[in-house]
Amino acid sequence: MESGKVKVTILGQTYNIKGDTSPEYILELTDYVNKKIEEISDNVVNGNLLQIAILAALNIADECFQSRKITNGIEGVLECKTKELITLLDEGIIGDTFSGSDLIL
Repeated sequence: MESGKVKVTILGQTYNIKGDTSPEYILELTDYVNKKIEEISDNVVNGNLLQIAILAALNIADECFQSRKITNGIEGVLECKTKELITLLDEGIIGDTFSGSDLIL
């Protein structure tokens, strides 16, 4: 099997996927999508394959957006704390505890 190219099956359809990532990662993504599709199809009565695929895509998109919100929130907190520390350093409130020779990188 070539690096970055793999044959996968989603909703009974076979696809040849080529990407800039490993075949293992592509298979992992495929397994995730198939599991989402199974979850949806177990909860949707009389849904056709297109409806199930769209609902699965919306669920995956929601997970992605929620993760982004969390990540952005964490980044915002870190940025705020960093600015506070820089301000304290600029004002000389902290930083006198260590001399230049005490810094280890």
